[in-house]
Amino acid sequence: MTVTPPDPFDPSAPFTFPGTERVNPAEVFAGPGYTSPRPAQSTWARIAIVAAVFGLIPGISVLAVVAGHLGLRETGSEYVSGRGMALAGLALGYIGVTVWALIGLVWLIAS
Repeated sequence: MTVTPPDPFDPSAPFTFPGTERVNPAEVFAGPGYTSPRPAQSTWARIAIVAAVFGLIPGISVLAVVAGHLGLRETGSEYVSGRGMALAGLALGYIGVTVWALIGLVWLIAS
């Protein structure tokens, strides 16, 4: 869900501190004291790491590579976390693609 920040030049808009436009106040002020909100986690990074784990199935490693690249692009924003998961999914995806390509090559040569 994307939250659009209020127009800063609209006099009827409520005041927000810069950098907190995408923060859920109910999550920040729910407990005692001030707590830092958890940044949103990249869905593509999650898909990349899960697809990389299931890379034993032929073709799933390609999904891990694509989702890893999309996850890296999405985590370039300071408001989205999950860059490590995207990198891990990307690396494991490339390893999986290489292994499956070698298996296919050996299979073609052997037959």
